[in-house]
Formats: sequence, C-alpha cells, structure tokens
Amino acid sequence: MACNWDWADDFLKRGRKKYERPLYDRGLRIWKEDRWSPDSDINIGWKYNQQPVKMVTYHKDGTTTINGIQKGTYYGGNASYVILNSQSTRLTIHRYAGIQVFQRNFKFYLQEDNAPLTPAKIQGCRTCKQTGLQDSWCSSTTCWNTQVDDEGQVVCKEHPDVLMVASWRGWHYVPCEHGNNASHVIPKGEPCHYCRGSKKRDYGSKPERTQWDGTPLRLHDGKLIKSPTTLLERMMADYAEPIS
Repeated sequence: MACNWDWADDFLKRGRKKYERPLYDRGLRIWKEDRWSPDSDINIGWKYNQQPVKMVTYHKDGTTTINGIQKGTYYGGNASYVILNSQSTRLTIHRYAGIQVFQRNFKFYLQEDNAPLTPAKIQGCRTCKQTGLQDSWCSSTTCWNTQVDDEGQVVCKEHPDVLMVASWRGWHYVPCEHGNNASHVIPKGEPCHYCRGSKKRDYGSKPERTQWDGTPLRLHDGKLIKSPTTLLERMMADYAEPIS
C-alpha cells in the first residue's frame, strides 16, 4: 500500500494511543498534528527534539508535504538549517513520500519515479578518449596436475619445461600467452566497456531532476504539484505588496 494519509491513519489506529506511535525505523515517530481531529494532518519525523522535525506530512486530500528545513536551533533563536545534509533525512523522504532526494556538489535534487529523460547528448567517449579500446588485464593460470618422481622432485608431465624448485609444492604457474608468470596490463587490449567500442556515448537521456533548497513542497502520488520557487521569486514575494 502506498504511503499516504489513509495508510498513516490506519497505522495509528492500530497503535495504543491512536494519535502517536513509533515507526520502528531509525527513531522515527508518526503523530497527528491535532490529536483530537479525525482529519488532522499526520507527520513523520523526530517529534521529541527541542523542536519537532517534520520531514513528511500527509494531508486528508491525498497530498503530501516534504520538508528539508528545520526552524530554530538547539540554542534558541529564529535561525534555520538544512536537514537534508543527513542521509537519514533523504532516505525518510524517499521511503514515505515516494520521491528521491540526491545530493550533488553540495546541492540537492528531487527525482520523481518514472521521471522523463533529458534529451540525448551523443559525444565522444571520455573514458577511452574516442579510441574504442581500453587497457585489459592478463594473468597466468595455475596447474595442479603435478606428481612426485622417483627422486622426490615435484614434476608436471603436462608442462615438463617448468622447473619445480620446492618438493612440497603441488602446483605451479602456467605462463600466459604473452610468456609472463606475473599479472600484467595489456595496453588497449579490449573494447571499451562504456562505449562498447563505438567511440561514442550518450551523456544525456538521464532522469530529469529538480533542484531543491529544502523549503516545503507539496506532492501528489510522488509527483510535484508545483515546482520549487527560485531565489528571485522568493525575493519578489518578500518585497511585493499584496493587491487588495
């Protein structure tokens, strides 16, 4: 069953308090915003911090709010900090809101399930430098078909040229096709694993992601209802006067 308000309400009803219970997942709890209201929003997060951390909030209308900003600090004040730096927070949002949160170069991105792909971007393979080949690895094999002759020496009838220096060894190395007993690199010895020898790769066709600063966002069935506001839009909202 999908994680939504109905699932959360049913989970609480099967608990002892009916309005709050542990989620049995990394110290998380699930609780109603208003314990006396049957239609109250239901939160998932850490309730018993100095200030409750609400990562996921389910609403009666079937939508979900995700949050990556925590208001206030442990030392008081009105400051806020991004809780998405914690991998546990990102995992909680993925598990209980159905949307993935990625961190790349100190920035955070949202990726919806079955997200559309970016346009194809065919370029020369950067791994093999557009040669279609890459270095391979070669090593010798081990032969165990040895015997002890009448003089007490370990010999191998399959490889009579191999000198067995110790009588207690029941095996010996068989040189590779290049005549080496030790492992070694073969420069440009096999087709590139990334472009499969075609010398070209598609560096596009990746799931589309939306950059996220952690401010609350509303979802429906794991899809963004509205894209995150840009910094310019937030600045305009702070200075623009409402029209009566």
